[in-house]
Amino acid sequence: MQASFLQRYLQAFHRIEGWFSYDAALLFMKYNQLAFAPEERGNVLEIGVHHGLSTIAIAALRGTGKQLTAIDLFEDQQDKNVSGSGGGDRGRFEKNMREFYPDPSFVRVIARPSNELTPADLGSGFTFIHIDGGHSPEEVYHDLKLCHDVSADGGLIALDDYFNPEHPGVCEGAVEFSLRHPGWLRPLVAGYNKVLFQKPRDNSLNLNGAFLREFPNLEYKTVRIWKSPVILLGAPLREQIDLYASTPENFVPFGSMGIRARLTPAVESICVQPGQHIDIDVNVENTSTEVFPAGEGVFGLSYHLVDHDNPLVWLPTSLAPGEHCVLRMSVTAPTAPGKYEIEVDLVWEGVMWFKDAGNPTAVIALSVE
Repeated sequence: MQASFLQRYLQAFHRIEGWFSYDAALLFMKYNQLAFAPEERGNVLEIGVHHGLSTIAIAALRGTGKQLTAIDLFEDQQDKNVSGSGGGDRGRFEKNMREFYPDPSFVRVIARPSNELTPADLGSGFTFIHIDGGHSPEEVYHDLKLCHDVSADGGLIALDDYFNPEHPGVCEGAVEFSLRHPGWLRPLVAGYNKVLFQKPRDNSLNLNGAFLREFPNLEYKTVRIWKSPVILLGAPLREQIDLYASTPENFVPFGSMGIRARLTPAVESICVQPGQHIDIDVNVENTSTEVFPAGEGVFGLSYHLVDHDNPLVWLPTSLAPGEHCVLRMSVTAPTAPGKYEIEVDLVWEGVMWFKDAGNPTAVIALSVE
């Protein structure tokens, strides 16, 4: 077993600087899946890449063999950053991109202010564009106009900070664009500090309807932007997706993969004294189609109990599909008397708890007397 792209990308948020959310990336990926079949996806574009945190996701939205265009002032042209929006670093950007894309030859970097660029500088037919550049009304209006002109019919355009009170110029520039060019872009969804638009095309799919059918349990509201109904999201999208089984091209609903591991403790309940140490045997059965790898710090059994960080017991030998083994788990009882539950779970260190992928845990009733 190895971490998926989505799991590795989630870990990157702990070390790559940026004002981007993981749920925004998932939102972009889902709408990109709905808007274009794989063979229809073209080049992608991002204005304002900073250190590349969002660019890693945008690059995953391009079609096979297609290009990513990255526009930023980087550190050499910050005197042109008139709205003070971010400060890119080209060295860090390129290093972070290589971590996910060892051959970054598909990346085209333009180190210029976006308001100096025209469609002739960029080309056309972009199927996904992320705008996170200058935040003044003039810059935002120009970027929306430019991106509309280079976007493919049905193309998706995401705008950052539309409702951020620290950057009112974004909303001003966007509203000016809507008034000057009514119907050029249709807002679809707002959430995670983004508004996602689509350039209309004939016989286009109802993307919002398709999105809500994919996530029937997702909490949302319907609001109106530019006189159009828009989905407003606040709840995390990641809770709806099996991050291990999913890819940027295809999302697997949370819990739909069935039981990957069956955990059977030797006891269903136990009574102990405050602070007492006890050992509990747990039978671990691999019901998945992949090998559970062995090794210290790789794949282990642990438990949740009153929010403590609890010790793990590691799998001593690899566990093939259909095999099982017994692991002895050491538990320390709370010092306060009462009724508790020991929730037993498997953890793939640095990647996921199996519970987070929809796998059932095992629960042992614990009485401390």
